[in-house]
Amino acid sequence: MANKKQTKKPENQKVNPLMIGAVAVAAIALSLVLFAPKGDKNSNTGAANTTETTVSANKSETDGTANTSEAAASTDSNAKKAVLNDNGDVVINVADITENATFYEYDSNGTTMGLFAVKASDGTIRTALNTCQVCNGSPYAYFEQQGDSFQCQNCGNQFSLDMIGQERGGCNPVPITADDETANDTEIVIPAKFLKDNAEKFTNWKKF
Repeated sequence: MANKKQTKKPENQKVNPLMIGAVAVAAIALSLVLFAPKGDKNSNTGAANTTETTVSANKSETDGTANTSEAAASTDSNAKKAVLNDNGDVVINVADITENATFYEYDSNGTTMGLFAVKASDGTIRTALNTCQVCNGSPYAYFEQQGDSFQCQNCGNQFSLDMIGQERGGCNPVPITADDETANDTEIVIPAKFLKDNAEKFTNWKKF
């Protein structure tokens, strides 16, 4: 009788518990990476946007301030050529004068002179020669308006708009008083003789 072949049943393979643990940890880690909330990133982006907006706002405010200062400043860099009547006198149109000074240039026998007109807080028109009573020998003895004051570019002294044309002495702009000019509701006339008598103050004016 033939021997029956005995078939050896395979033994169940043992599963390594360490391997299972490693796979589980890896799966958890992958889940955290894939499904982690993105709130922090958005939060940071929002903070960055807020900061950027704040910086932009501050820049706008600064630019606005700079523009305001610039609008308030008035210089003679765009001085107008003085209009003359038949006698050679300077004629200023009252309607053209505001709180921002209007600067003029006048030629007195080859000497360039500067003068300006501005409306004071009481509504009157003030006129002056655009040079300092003390510094007039200097090329920098001219004035620039900064808001409601005028500053000598040589000595740095500042004078209120309402002082223009009122005071003599010191570093004030050389005043053109009511005795030096004639005025009515439409125009102010500054005589050529008055300008000629003061031309020597402008010998070195702006000759840098």
